[in-house]
Amino acid sequence: MGIAVEPGEGMGGFSVIPATDELQTHQVYQRRYQPKSRSNNPLETVIEFSGQGLIDKCFPRYTERFHVEMRKGRVVFTPVANRAFAIADRFRKTSPFRAFVALTGGVDIHVMEALGWKAEIVLEHRPVEARDRASGRNLSEVHALNTLVNSSPRILLNEDIHHLELDRLGALLAECPPIGLAHYSLGCDDHSNAKSPRDKERSLEDLSTMLDMVYPALKQIEVVNPAVVLVENVPNFKASGAGAMMGTTLRRMGYFLTEMVLNGLDFGAYQGRERYYMVASVFPGFVPPKPEQRAGGRLWPVIEKHLGDCADVTVLKSIQARESTSRRMPAFLTRESTSCPTILKSQDRGVKDAVYIQDGGRIYKPSVDLVQELMSIPDSFDVSWMAKEQATETLGQSVDYRLHSAVMAAVRDHLNVNCGRHTVVQHGIRSKEGR
Repeated sequence: MGIAVEPGEGMGGFSVIPATDELQTHQVYQRRYQPKSRSNNPLETVIEFSGQGLIDKCFPRYTERFHVEMRKGRVVFTPVANRAFAIADRFRKTSPFRAFVALTGGVDIHVMEALGWKAEIVLEHRPVEARDRASGRNLSEVHALNTLVNSSPRILLNEDIHHLELDRLGALLAECPPIGLAHYSLGCDDHSNAKSPRDKERSLEDLSTMLDMVYPALKQIEVVNPAVVLVENVPNFKASGAGAMMGTTLRRMGYFLTEMVLNGLDFGAYQGRERYYMVASVFPGFVPPKPEQRAGGRLWPVIEKHLGDCADVTVLKSIQARESTSRRMPAFLTRESTSCPTILKSQDRGVKDAVYIQDGGRIYKPSVDLVQELMSIPDSFDVSWMAKEQATETLGQSVDYRLHSAVMAAVRDHLNVNCGRHTVVQHGIRSKEGR
């Protein structure tokens, strides 16, 4: 018994069909086993396709897997697209420095634009919180507006990440060049130690939780097809189920993963803000930013020039409560301080675990301008148009500017090496080791 091979069109694999002796191209080998030794499958059939000419003609060189479709009288072998290779191939003749940015208060885009990136599409929506509903206000547009004030995205979508329709996203992506980077600052509240276990449980019940943001993010990544995915969050995200799901799924998609927990003090920042970064790239060999030697100088000169604008909060109940709480409170900023504790988005609400200044027997709450400088955010980032509470919240939930600049510069260098104008790396079939 023989078979014939029909090559598909354009390296689309090949089909195998029964053939007469005149059309026969391959032989079918059969072997029958004794029923006692192999009762479930006594008949073995083997067809060998080892000709390099056939393989080169029908399968692209980067093929790692193929699909088998069996029909009566025909078996079709079709190459499965190597997703990672296909993504990399798009940037041979176009810039990789276009980004899809989701969940941003604007600071991270300001960093990216300073380093030469272009934000093609931005997805931003501030969730309506319980305190917003209690006061009858809706601030869902405030961070989207701040993004427009401080950066120049081509398209801004003021939509909840859970509600963005993928068909709509795909249509918008079809209007723009390939996206080199998908940048996600996923909500960190439910991974942070600053949120109580009780509040985390309550957020699961009322669906205000941010734990499941990884699900719509991963679906969007499948549509965007970026060369690099960057996820930024608090350190606890790394050991969480959400973090494991994010990393594992990206690896299945063909991305190489690099995970880092970095401290802002190691990159010239004023505050010891630790952040988790996941960099997933279709190219291996991402090199994390190298820490610098910590300056170690006193912080008081930075604080003192703003002290006149800082409110005296000595008599507030939240300040008195710091003395009686069993929780570890951030250290006061004093004339001897060499660094600043992590500033939270709740900084302006008078909470006891906010950052405060202690001097001359009085306690002061940092002004908006001081908070901005302590987070290394330049004056060119303008929050003066917002109410003080929203301005402080926007700054407090943002990335540390110097730390994020170091990470984004490393991502830029990684893309330059692999698909910039002067790339020094050639790409073909690669091993899956190290993913």
